[in-house]
Amino acid sequence: MTGLIAIDESGDTGLRGSKHFVMVAMITRRSRCLLSSYKAIPKHQTEIKFYNANRQERLKVLSEVAESDVTIVYVCIIKDRNHDASFLSGNELYEYALNELLKKALENAPCNDVNVIVDDSRFIRIDDLRKNVIGLSKETRRNVKKVEKASSNKCVRIADYVAGSIFAKYERNDDEYYKEIEEKISIACESLRPR
Repeated sequence: MTGLIAIDESGDTGLRGSKHFVMVAMITRRSRCLLSSYKAIPKHQTEIKFYNANRQERLKVLSEVAESDVTIVYVCIIKDRNHDASFLSGNELYEYALNELLKKALENAPCNDVNVIVDDSRFIRIDDLRKNVIGLSKETRRNVKKVEKASSNKCVRIADYVAGSIFAKYERNDDEYYKEIEEKISIACESLRPR
């Protein structure tokens, strides 16, 4: 059996903008465990994500996540503590958060064999992503079968809703959506913006 780690983020990586940057990993034994969650995502002509879904749509997707066989791990970088230019931002912040998250996700993977799918982002090239994942897989003794970047992947689309709910908790002090999935969260890591 090959497990799955699907990763997405919410917030921005700049020195200004959002006060937080959240990256989420959804870990499951197989992607079909999330099928009912994916079917709950509204189907429109435009892609519906957490930010443009209405309250009922968000709650429907998140309640399906809560009923699925999934573990959630996330990293929240608190960016607003210090705007000193020596702190990481942009690509460096993204890569730092991704590596922290990947290590925790691989350690919590239910299978030795695992596929890793990350939301398509301009902040990391696929070659660098593969190199980082392979290095971390050796540390965690996991056999990574496939590493890819994809924005339209079903599991990554579900991870968008989870990332949005966690981001809302930190950024707007709105924990309504977070409470829907709270029992599925295995590791929550909060940290100041790294240097």
